[in-house]
Amino acid sequence: MLFLTPAISWAQTRIDTTYQVELVTTACPIISFYRYPRVPGTVNEASVGYGMYVRGMWHPGRLLSVGLMTGYLVIAKDEIAVDRSLAGQLTADGQNYNARLAAIPLQVAISMQKHDFEIGMGIGPYLMLSTIEGGSSASAHGNRLELGMTFFSSYFFSLNDNIKIGPDLRVLYFRYRGILSLMPSCSVHIVALRY
Repeated sequence: MLFLTPAISWAQTRIDTTYQVELVTTACPIISFYRYPRVPGTVNEASVGYGMYVRGMWHPGRLLSVGLMTGYLVIAKDEIAVDRSLAGQLTADGQNYNARLAAIPLQVAISMQKHDFEIGMGIGPYLMLSTIEGGSSASAHGNRLELGMTFFSSYFFSLNDNIKIGPDLRVLYFRYRGILSLMPSCSVHIVALRY
């Protein structure tokens, strides 16, 4: 046991003792699928949106890094048709209503990096922002925190010692709303501090 314990510890310790603070930004289109209708009266079709993520990671001289992830996502935008026979009762000018669902992630991120590959996940709440607008001045806003999970996988090409760029695939899942989103994207990885 005395000889085995140091051997296991030595095998898990990498020679590289450099610590890094890394920033990763990601821009992505979003394709979302729904278990329930997005708004009453719509069918369960896919929607297309867009978004951006920012991650700040602390990466010691190991495979794992930890940090925080946030951003802004527009998951769905819908136009709600107004019954023209009731339009005078609902809106002054009979315009349709527009519904929008956006999200702001407030997550803890964990990733593993090996060579130029990275795989990881973010877990924590999303601030869901719902908006319905229409007519001349009518609008309604709502927000709530909802638990979500974000899985990501990336491959980076080095531009220099501190900057990398590459493709990224993200999968986002909200269990409560039944939303599954796929996000093919491009990420930029910057080493902000090395010590």
